[in-house]
Amino acid sequence: MSALPTAVETYLDDWLRARSRPLLLTFDAQWQLVDIQGDAAYHGLAAEATDGLVRQLQDLLLGLPLDQTQDLPFVELADGRHMHVHLVPDGERFHLLLLDAREEHGRTQAQQQLGNEAVLAGIDKSRTLARLRQIKSELEQQRAQLEEANALKNALIATLSHEFRTPLTSIFGYLHLLERDGSAVRGQALSALRRNASYLFALAENLLEYGRGEAGESLLDPATLDLAALVADLDAMFRPLAAEKGIALVVDAGAAPPAEALFDAVKLRQVAINLLSNALRYTVRGYVRAQLGWDGGMLVLEVSDTGLGIDAASREKIFRPFNRGAQHGSRGAGLGLSIVKRLVERMNGVLELDSTPGQGSTFRVALRPLGGTGLPPLALVQRKRGLTALVVDDDPDIAALLEVLLGDMGVTTRQADSVAEALAAVAQQVPDIVLVDVELPGLSGNAAVFQLRSQGYKGRIVTLSASATESARTAALAAGADHYLTKPLDFAQFARVIQSTGTAP
Repeated sequence: MSALPTAVETYLDDWLRARSRPLLLTFDAQWQLVDIQGDAAYHGLAAEATDGLVRQLQDLLLGLPLDQTQDLPFVELADGRHMHVHLVPDGERFHLLLLDAREEHGRTQAQQQLGNEAVLAGIDKSRTLARLRQIKSELEQQRAQLEEANALKNALIATLSHEFRTPLTSIFGYLHLLERDGSAVRGQALSALRRNASYLFALAENLLEYGRGEAGESLLDPATLDLAALVADLDAMFRPLAAEKGIALVVDAGAAPPAEALFDAVKLRQVAINLLSNALRYTVRGYVRAQLGWDGGMLVLEVSDTGLGIDAASREKIFRPFNRGAQHGSRGAGLGLSIVKRLVERMNGVLELDSTPGQGSTFRVALRPLGGTGLPPLALVQRKRGLTALVVDDDPDIAALLEVLLGDMGVTTRQADSVAEALAAVAQQVPDIVLVDVELPGLSGNAAVFQLRSQGYKGRIVTLSASATESARTAALAAGADHYLTKPLDFAQFARVIQSTGTAP
């Protein structure tokens, strides 16, 4: 290239100097600084403060020959600045030319960042498209599941409506008889009312059990089992349905469990009702047989039928909620067997199924006794009089019922319908027993118990609740209650709790 015009050379020289801010350091062969030229102030370098920069340059050029030209681009100094370092030998001396590279370094980084962002954007775009396709697929699946759930919900409501109407019809019919006839029909009518009320209670418990979900909790309530009464109730409950379908029904009671073997009678009744309902639903001819008895240290319930039977592929499905396709001809909601399985597992029992398509099925439940209640059998509890009780319940019907039950046991009763009224009543006259409903207006029953204990009440406290969960029991006992009873009350257990209370000193 031919020489440039002087004016251009001058302009280019000024432009390059302005952009690169050159700083020239001249050293002798022993690295003694001889001269400094250039914009030292721009680089924050005072003539008397060069030792740090010289040491950095020595470290940078360590091992490199000082008698050869060296070009080191984008050197980062200790203060974070970037510079191009050029070594120019000059006889016994050498020069280090430092050119400012911050602007160029920034542009290079920006270009690299743009390149990285372009690569990441391509990756993110691919991921986004894949995620959108996945979301679309999930939404379609959820829509299908919601449509199915809605259909099942409608089926559940329709089925429950039908299931509730049957026992309610019986209840209202016998009530009518009681209202117009006071003869011997009354005893038969009352028995029918009790059986059908028990059936409704089992249906309600099914709903509650389903609502708790797989991980839900339910309280076990061990008590002495009246095997003969349970079998008689089951027989009376299902015989009309079996007769209507022309099916033979056999409900047998085997050996009764010993008095010290305790079971949750409510959950056992639920299991039996669900299994018998299921057997009658899928049996169109032949028989349904239920056997319940003590066998080898376990309580065994066996329900057999000559119904449709269940093939091997469907045996796991029938224990899932809302499964109505395992047996053709189903009109139920598909909850019964799933709840049976859940309840049996809660009671630490074993559930077995033996079935042959076209010939029938046998469900076998084996339950070991549950832990004791800590209360003596009712027959061994002596009737005690002179006890006083305070009933704290805002439902006048329940309060009146408790007063009658306590009166039959020789207990004198007072009533309060709020926590404030209960605290005032105890302060006025200390009772031997306080019965507290959890659901009270204002402060809860647990709060009332806590306040009573805080104020020094040392008598027996019984908490009553419709919540049959372990967490509810734990909360009540933690507040200071001695016993936790669930509604509807087991009257035998209620009597044991009350009559085991010692006479006040």
